[in-house]
Amino acid sequence: MSRTVPEIAALVSKGMSTFDVTPFAELFAADAVFEVPFLGHRIEGREAVVAALAAGGDRARAAGLTKTQVATTLTDSGFVVELVVSGPGIEFASSVGILTVSDGEITAYRDYPYTSAAARLEKSSNSKSPGRAGLAEVPRTET
Repeated sequence: MSRTVPEIAALVSKGMSTFDVTPFAELFAADAVFEVPFLGHRIEGREAVVAALAAGGDRARAAGLTKTQVATTLTDSGFVVELVVSGPGIEFASSVGILTVSDGEITAYRDYPYTSAAARLEKSSNSKSPGRAGLAEVPRTET
């Protein structure tokens, strides 16, 4: 059964809100592409894309992040996701992603991360004990 764009967006939102690719993993086309254009990253194929997204969720949890607020906006060719991640004492805009949908499958995901916040989080995570992961060094933003 082919899913509609709003159904796909809802499943992506559900999974991303808890750093879990499982709810939408099978929605990627076999030849799906995941790109982070400003960093020059490109991953091809459903299994590789799902593995990359799962690894990102693992890194987020390891850094002490616990949830993501996901806002979706439907477009003519798919939808846009805006992500704000949070954990104890921290919240920041994480990224904006553009997902292209064709015939009920996600064919492309272009991610535009807030790299300076992610770099500060990663740096503080690497320099602190794994429990708190140095999250206090990344300021909470007001929304």
